[in-house]
Amino acid sequence: MSRSNDHASWQRWEMGRLERREARQPSPEVLEQHNIPQRREDDDARREAFEKARQEGFEQGRREGHDAGYAAGLEAGREQAQQEYQLELESRLHEALAPVADMVNAFDAAAGRLKDDIAYTLVELALETGRQLAGRSLELAPEHILDDIEKLMMEHPTLGGTPRICVHPDDLVMVQKQLSTLLGDAGWQLKSDSSLSRGDCRLETDQIEIDATRDDRWERLRHAVGHGKH
Repeated sequence: MSRSNDHASWQRWEMGRLERREARQPSPEVLEQHNIPQRREDDDARREAFEKARQEGFEQGRREGHDAGYAAGLEAGREQAQQEYQLELESRLHEALAPVADMVNAFDAAAGRLKDDIAYTLVELALETGRQLAGRSLELAPEHILDDIEKLMMEHPTLGGTPRICVHPDDLVMVQKQLSTLLGDAGWQLKSDSSLSRGDCRLETDQIEIDATRDDRWERLRHAVGHGKH
């Protein structure tokens, strides 16, 4: 190769050649060839559709969330109102029935007292009837006093001194006839006392006095059944 050819192919280096070349716009023919404007329009349409769908989805979600929250709040409010109404109703019902409950309790108490009064009256009647029958029995069979005297002697066998049995004058002869030997062996004496009723007797010593009258025995019986004198 000749030197002249080498010189022809050689060019001087210049600073400007290192600068970036300006971007060249594609020619209309190239744009048309690659359908670039249509692609840009399609991209814009897709972006608009995406944005629209995103906004619609956001609005729908917001509405559904609002509706769900509203429904939940409404249901909670209804439940609370129902509970408050139920409590208020129970309170008013309790207030309305309180006088009735007092009346029922008072009636029960009165009925209980009435039952007690009736029972007490019946027992009193039975006791009085028994007393009358006992008195009548002693009048018809005065020998019952003999059993009472023997019972006193058995219950008090070790009395000191000289025990004395006091009886009504109408009973004195019968007692002497039936119990003189028993009384004498025990060291007991027999006395008449007009203050006593027929069928009554009383045991006396220097230290004690034991009443065995019908009234005393009857009063002890009344105490035993809860009807004694207070």
